[in-house]
Amino acid sequence: MQYQSRRSFIANAAMALVAGAGAASTHPVFAQNATHLPEGVVNFILPVAPGGGTDLTFRALTEATKGHLNRTIIVLNQPGAGNAVGLTSAASKPANGLWLVSYTSEIFTLPIFQPVKFSAKDFKPVILVNEDPACLIVPADSKLNTIEAFVAAAKAKPGALTVGNSGFGNIWHISAAAFADKAGISVLQVPYSGAAPTVQAILSSQIDAMVASPPEVASYVEGGKMKILAVMADKRSAAFPNVPTLKEKGIDVVIGTWRGIGVPAGTPDAAVKELHDAFAKGMQERSFIDFMNSRGLAIHYMPTQQFADFAAREKPGFEALATQIQKTKQ
Repeated sequence: MQYQSRRSFIANAAMALVAGAGAASTHPVFAQNATHLPEGVVNFILPVAPGGGTDLTFRALTEATKGHLNRTIIVLNQPGAGNAVGLTSAASKPANGLWLVSYTSEIFTLPIFQPVKFSAKDFKPVILVNEDPACLIVPADSKLNTIEAFVAAAKAKPGALTVGNSGFGNIWHISAAAFADKAGISVLQVPYSGAAPTVQAILSSQIDAMVASPPEVASYVEGGKMKILAVMADKRSAAFPNVPTLKEKGIDVVIGTWRGIGVPAGTPDAAVKELHDAFAKGMQERSFIDFMNSRGLAIHYMPTQQFADFAAREKPGFEALATQIQKTKQ
């Protein structure tokens, strides 16, 4: 099986600025309609701990969007159980446009790994914001300096190497398991409540390695505290051009995270459009673009219907991969 997320992002001319080369004429034009949201603050549930890529991305976007939505937006971190705690909470909220949640592949995979009180049918996509590949990271003082050395060590002592992730069923658990399967190795996966706690586990030598996106560890790599052994992408990272891809090393794995905004499934289309338009404008704000660029987080815009179509195409592949991993208990 090919562990590849099928990407077919539809580039909108409005996002030329996001790519760093836009002008005023490339901005989308949104109708100025009366609000379709009820009175009250907008609550944005992030099912992850503070400090990781998901948290950083959506906090920056929320700040850039406040003026366009003309509402107070409160970010609520509700980590736990690989995102299941926050997603369960979000699924039960009123479908009125005042409740948002990060919409990621975990919506498809978590129900396969644990009994949860939500499914993909409980959420509706609003807008795609970001995509980043997975990568394998070790502490700077690790003796495993190459992906070949890591694989050799894992084969020499099956199950001995510990690999941290952001919770079972989370994309980094899925990515690590896909890598282990394709490389023919066995590792011990250790779950945490998000990328930030996993980073701290690496820094304190509680685990041998972790899987996350390059931007989530960039400052530690640049500061000489970690090293990236490989990225799970079709091509090398522009931020780390000396780091090989797994495919270069004969391990055919291309996988990573995509992050969007979702709402409870019954949210009216008019409210979804109002939210989309506001966050699309926020994505064009220089403050958001500069923040994402400074962190190495990739901006990928996709409007509501295309995002919904994209998610529908991604769902079967992620569910099949999660089912296979669950059967082998990786």
